[in-house]
Amino acid sequence: MLGNWKRTDGTQFWFVGAGLGTLAGACYLLRDCGFEGRNIHIVEALPQAGGSNDGCGNPQTGWVARGERMFCRLTYENFWDLMSSVPSLEHEGASVTDDMFAFADTQPVYARARFIDSTGEIMNAGHYGLDRQELMQLVNLLKAQEEELDDLTIEDWFGDPEAEGRHFFHSIFWYCYQATFAFTPWTSVMEFRRYVIRLLPLIMRLPTAEGVVLTERDQYDGIIRPLMAVLEEAGVDFIYSTSVYDMDFAEGDGITVTALHMRDSEGTERTVPIRSQDKVVATLGCMTDNSTYGTTDAAAVLDDSYPLSARLWKNISAKKAGLGNPDVFFGHPDKSCWMSFNATFEGNTFMEWLERYTHNKTGQGLSSTFAEHPWAMELRNPTPPYWANQTENESYLWLCAFYSMNKGTYTGKPMTECTGAEILEEILQALPMEEEVRVQVRSELVSAVPVLMPYINAQFMPRSVGDRPDVIPAGSTNLGFTGQYCEVPGDIVFTEEYSVRAARMAVYGLLGMSREVAPIKPLSYDVRVLGQVAVNLLK
Repeated sequence: MLGNWKRTDGTQFWFVGAGLGTLAGACYLLRDCGFEGRNIHIVEALPQAGGSNDGCGNPQTGWVARGERMFCRLTYENFWDLMSSVPSLEHEGASVTDDMFAFADTQPVYARARFIDSTGEIMNAGHYGLDRQELMQLVNLLKAQEEELDDLTIEDWFGDPEAEGRHFFHSIFWYCYQATFAFTPWTSVMEFRRYVIRLLPLIMRLPTAEGVVLTERDQYDGIIRPLMAVLEEAGVDFIYSTSVYDMDFAEGDGITVTALHMRDSEGTERTVPIRSQDKVVATLGCMTDNSTYGTTDAAAVLDDSYPLSARLWKNISAKKAGLGNPDVFFGHPDKSCWMSFNATFEGNTFMEWLERYTHNKTGQGLSSTFAEHPWAMELRNPTPPYWANQTENESYLWLCAFYSMNKGTYTGKPMTECTGAEILEEILQALPMEEEVRVQVRSELVSAVPVLMPYINAQFMPRSVGDRPDVIPAGSTNLGFTGQYCEVPGDIVFTEEYSVRAARMAVYGLLGMSREVAPIKPLSYDVRVLGQVAVNLLK
């Protein structure tokens, strides 16, 4: 991973936050920019690195991950570049990219039960079901300029989903984008447009999720641990349980950081001077901030206070123009909230039943979404052993629900108020499962953990051009950004690629490197792709 030349100017690089963007940026510094690990400093508020790419647990108490990750071989240009330089921890001589492509080739995704209706029947996803008016609305959206879409939601563009005769939000097309990417009617139509354009070739595959690439292990073991192995071996300086809550700037109109203000978990404060030649890259905001966990017998408790990661952004944007507006993203927890759910079983009854019902091997179908359920639950049963300490007799189920504030069909309660056992019961009752199978599934349950995430969709909140700052803001001499809340033209948030691309742009740009950041592939201009897309939309 280390490059073959070393800088001798003593430049220090400071990263705020230890999520994927930061870890990627630090790796690029080692590989391409001549840095030694001792000159790279990563300050993280939590006691470990990884950000939203988390995952932990054991068969005795259960496994928990707030989210799961999907990858696209056709796009994700910088992610594949980075991970091709990161050695696999599973297979000697291979890279993480090698591992993921090999897993995709041997365990290909092809969903035969992508969507489930209100009666428990598998829905026909053979056509998108858009009418002429909706197709024209979609075409006009793709033709629009982003400046024309300031602050607009998807329902502003396509119509109120509850209005009589509005069909778009009940089409297979909408279910695909909701289930695959977590869009809701009140999220940004500007971001929705970017997704359609950036991932245009996937329109042919979304109903079956064919071609999706997954990690063989959970997102922490599959992505974060290999990156950490590289950075720790290189001697990168990690400062845990410490938050950066403010920055000082040089006087004048430009943007030059002169100090970082930090506070550790015990309240001890520290100020780090930043010299003119030093660089700072901050992660703005975190989608999993304020996450809370329930148990089998207790609901998660909502924490909708202003998140820690956004407070730094708010403080610095009040001092300097051009640093965006965090309130746009973190001021609406009632809109940005949804939940995930983790269930661990001692036994495979549930997985065996799902295989018979979906006609997919465990993991092969990616997910099945209860498209007409009030919670819009998306069910995933990843290929075992998904966890490194998982044996053949243990199974794991993950679920997310995009309308968690709605009342469930069987519990009669919002998901946000349900215990883990109640959420599992909602799932079991929504499936056409024999009662004796339900009894056996309940008996095999080890743990059921709800996760309430008030800001998980914050990056999708309606915004205007300028609400996200540039990766390197105009006038900046030593400050850049990464994560999901800076502006990367043409790319799509809520992806691993976005964080990696932003980090690469930031470190190359701040150091004046002439190296190229892998460009976005112009697939939306390929006439062959456009022809295939047209055929699929017109079915």
